[in-house]
Amino acid sequence: MCIRDRVSTQSTWGILKQMLRSSYNKYLKTIFCLALVFNQCILQSSQTNINLQVKKTFEGHEDFVRSAALSKNNKFIVSGSDDFSIRFWDIESGQQTYVIENAHTKEILTVQLIQNDKKLLSFSLDNQIKVWNVESKQLEYSFNRTEPTTKQILTSDEKLLILGTLSGTIQVLDFESRTQVFEFKDAHDSDIHSFALSSDNKYLISVAYGNFIKIWDLEKRTLEYTIENSYALAIYSVVITSDDKYFITGGIGDIKVWDFSTKELVHTFEAHERLITGLALTSDNKYLASVSDDMNLKLWDLSSKEVVKVKRGDHKSYIFSVLISEDNRYLITTSADQTVKLWNLDIQEQQRNNNFLDLVMA
Repeated sequence: MCIRDRVSTQSTWGILKQMLRSSYNKYLKTIFCLALVFNQCILQSSQTNINLQVKKTFEGHEDFVRSAALSKNNKFIVSGSDDFSIRFWDIESGQQTYVIENAHTKEILTVQLIQNDKKLLSFSLDNQIKVWNVESKQLEYSFNRTEPTTKQILTSDEKLLILGTLSGTIQVLDFESRTQVFEFKDAHDSDIHSFALSSDNKYLISVAYGNFIKIWDLEKRTLEYTIENSYALAIYSVVITSDDKYFITGGIGDIKVWDFSTKELVHTFEAHERLITGLALTSDNKYLASVSDDMNLKLWDLSSKEVVKVKRGDHKSYIFSVLISEDNRYLITTSADQTVKLWNLDIQEQQRNNNFLDLVMA
């Protein structure tokens, strides 16, 4: 190129800096020649600013709050607690708008909004699954199970309800008829902690107290794959990226990222000091939120593989769950401190133009 004869062991950038500093006029033509090569002197870089702050704290429960659900329009939150109650919260005012006392007779493990937020599912250790009308707050129907369900997930088309039991069995129900379609008997040796579904609802990932990750084919009704010895002890949480490329698990201390196609371990984050109780992904799969018994909330950049935010001390006890709104504006956590917290999640990605000559002179 224009300075080919001048390049020896030094880099083009180093020589260019020397040329500019020693004799700008003499090498002006060379500068412009290089500038054309570097796309008319313009380079681009991006910078991401992330702000994560508590917007509202919802208080009113009298025992552990294990689960919460957020409406699609970001207007209200529903929470379920060990105090057997279900509570509705207005996001704008921060006030409780309704409470269903004694919604169950034992601890409520999960609440989930369905049918475009018109209905609410609640699951409890009392072996009852209940469906509530969100507008009237009245119970529409309930159905009994023979043993407690420790984890539940509904397929995205809301046709199948999948239950994980205290004994480690996975039960698959037709949600409309509330009848069992099939089951994976003794899928795990202990109670099932978490489920994740692929975007097409074909594959189910289950984790439990133990070091096995299991992947099930729901169409064939067979065990597709088992990952053994993935953790020393319990695996408590699992999520799948929306493009089905990766699934992510949380155990005691570590977060692990796996290639969904090859089932190979891609990366390990030394994330927390204790059990990781919840994981949530932003809709673009760029960021992962994790919560733990160590009372910390952390936000991870999956591209750079670095933690970008750490929030300590906002909750005063174990954090049980975390979720992120569909528009990535809000994050919600529930805790043993009897509160639900709504966080502002402000992610600003700025594209910055850099002048080539400015970079050289720096």
